[in-house]
Amino acid sequence: MKISSIYFLYILVGLLSLTSCESTDEPEIDTTPLVVEGWIEDGGNPVVTVAHAIELKEGKIDTDDYVEKWCRVSVYDGDTRYLLNGHIDRNYTTAFIYTTSRLRGEAGHTYRLLVESVNDTVEAVSTIHTGASIASLRAEKADGQSDAYMLKAHFKNIEPDGMYKIFVRVDGRDKIYHGSFMGTFRGSDYDAENGYTVTVANNSTYDEDDFTHYFYPGEKVYVKVCTLGRPVYDFWKTYESSVSMSGNLFFTFAQNCPTNIEGGLGYWAGYGTSVSFIKIPE
Repeated sequence: MKISSIYFLYILVGLLSLTSCESTDEPEIDTTPLVVEGWIEDGGNPVVTVAHAIELKEGKIDTDDYVEKWCRVSVYDGDTRYLLNGHIDRNYTTAFIYTTSRLRGEAGHTYRLLVESVNDTVEAVSTIHTGASIASLRAEKADGQSDAYMLKAHFKNIEPDGMYKIFVRVDGRDKIYHGSFMGTFRGSDYDAENGYTVTVANNSTYDEDDFTHYFYPGEKVYVKVCTLGRPVYDFWKTYESSVSMSGNLFFTFAQNCPTNIEGGLGYWAGYGTSVSFIKIPE
């Protein structure tokens, strides 16, 4: 499975709104920190994107210049090393990912990520926890919308001290998963009677003019709930809160986001997962 986070490299896309400006300054790409977005889920292959952070300043910026396409990316499962291959994938903001089909995540395993570029070496560790599961999905009319729906999700095996995040993929709109709006929560905050409301969060792969939080009649919607470790939960919770408060996807707040990347920024996540789908009634 592929999950698009922001949906982003949050620092990388933070300056897209400035690309119409002009500047004669040469970017000092190699002096900025590496930003890593990576995950491995139960039964899935690892996916990693790597880029350099972009300083917030006026100027015409070619974000492709900041993507690291020549670094060595490795994932360790115990003492076994898997070297990831880089290739173009335009479903992601960076349009370039590192992955391998030789490794599939397994619940209970701890995976070490190592990223080596010419000037930087960063690493992180994450464990795949036993996941919650989706008990049911129900479509509900969105308030004030004649033909738009939200989903109500009910989960099983939610632990009070567990941490979770919801992702969504809509057939016809997406080829990868995107986060549900404010979809990161603690088990202690889950209301088993009312369930959890699922909508779509805006992200850098969507056209602002066409974006909608809602689902529409006839659409087939896939919902994934991921069980997280604490460092990754802290990252996503902070990110979502910052987006919500700023009201602007293209707002850089990287300095306030926790990271489990030693020597860099971003996150490396192990995800315990459960997937279900629903077709919105016509």
